[in-house]
Amino acid sequence: MNFFKPSLLIILASMNLSVFATDDWSDDNWEEDWGTEETPSQWQWSGFLEAGYGSRLQSDSAIGRDKTLSEIRARVELEYQVDNWRFDLEVDGLYDDLLHKSEIQTRVASISFSPLNNMDIKAGRQVLTWGTGDYLFLNDLFAKDWQSYFSGRDDEYLKASSNSIKTSWFADSFSVDLVWTPRFTPDHTLNGDRFSYFSPATGQSSAVHLNPDEPAGSSWSGRLSTNHNSVEYSLYGYMGYWTTPLGIKANGRMTYPELNVWGASLRMPVGNGLFNSEIAWYDSREDRSGDNPQTANSQVRWLAGYEQEIGINLTAAVQYYLEWTQDYDQLKSNSATPDFEQDEYRQLLTMRLTKLTHQQKLTWSLFSFWSWTDKDTYLKPSVSWRINDQWTVATGANLFYGRQKHSFFGQHKDNSNAWLRVRWNY
Repeated sequence: MNFFKPSLLIILASMNLSVFATDDWSDDNWEEDWGTEETPSQWQWSGFLEAGYGSRLQSDSAIGRDKTLSEIRARVELEYQVDNWRFDLEVDGLYDDLLHKSEIQTRVASISFSPLNNMDIKAGRQVLTWGTGDYLFLNDLFAKDWQSYFSGRDDEYLKASSNSIKTSWFADSFSVDLVWTPRFTPDHTLNGDRFSYFSPATGQSSAVHLNPDEPAGSSWSGRLSTNHNSVEYSLYGYMGYWTTPLGIKANGRMTYPELNVWGASLRMPVGNGLFNSEIAWYDSREDRSGDNPQTANSQVRWLAGYEQEIGINLTAAVQYYLEWTQDYDQLKSNSATPDFEQDEYRQLLTMRLTKLTHQQKLTWSLFSFWSWTDKDTYLKPSVSWRINDQWTVATGANLFYGRQKHSFFGQHKDNSNAWLRVRWNY
């Protein structure tokens, strides 16, 4: 397998290869500056250059190519702060060899200010997140990029951007966050460009490009949080649409049905670790009786997790997750493909192991999903080496297994891939 591309080799060759020969993995020496201290500039800028490549570990007849990632990315980050105003800009220039296109992506372009001592407002393009799950999102209905996640891009790209206004109020004992997204922003789901997916209509894997109809309406997200005796409590609300296209219109096109979500979470120390739990009720507003096969049923989702350091620089975290589909009998009796519907109680376990070595410059990680109801597994191993403050090399894989071709992870068996990234920060 041709895992390295010429552009990537050029970047690797430009490194100071003497770092591979050092034994102590020490940082660069710092020189003392005896000059006059200058006033910090209100403008701060930084960025990086990154090359990434990924390839399937087996053939996929549905999609017909081995590459899953082949790109060069240049990031520019700019920050300006004065008094209680702040401007943030993050722009990526991307050449995507897999899709044969170049584009400019504005990831962040926002203004933050505080009209009152206890109020913050952030408006513009921004990345939003909350909740307690690790790779499991219950009350976090902000946009995700699953194509980036499965292709081996940095984890920051799992969280997609949206054009929103976030307002936060702070009191002595609680805080309130309210987010308004004027035009609903869906997830970037697997659509046949990079990865195949299971099609219930044909009963097999497909790479037909999906282009769902997006609603023009807005979405609202809210959170009420408090902390008492070292326990963090939060209540959540969401009014908008399903973030994945789980509806089919009369003309046969996929769409995003209307959705409300109400939930809660807590996080607290237990023993030598940290315990978290989260619950959410997904109210599918267009199918509350559960008998419309063209719209997703309502669900109750719950997770419980625990994280603890179990050795020197070794951390383990586990989660149990339950997805309970409501009105399940109606779903099965009205479904056009009842054999492909998931179990009424879909359950899975996750485990994350993280080990830091070589003065915490080398990070070994394994994240695993295992569902005994779906009879499938997803493994996400990775290794990241921070050579110095400028250079980082990371490699890993996305490995899918499953007995059923239609299950959540089993449908991606032919999408299993390995990836490599090289980043230079400036």
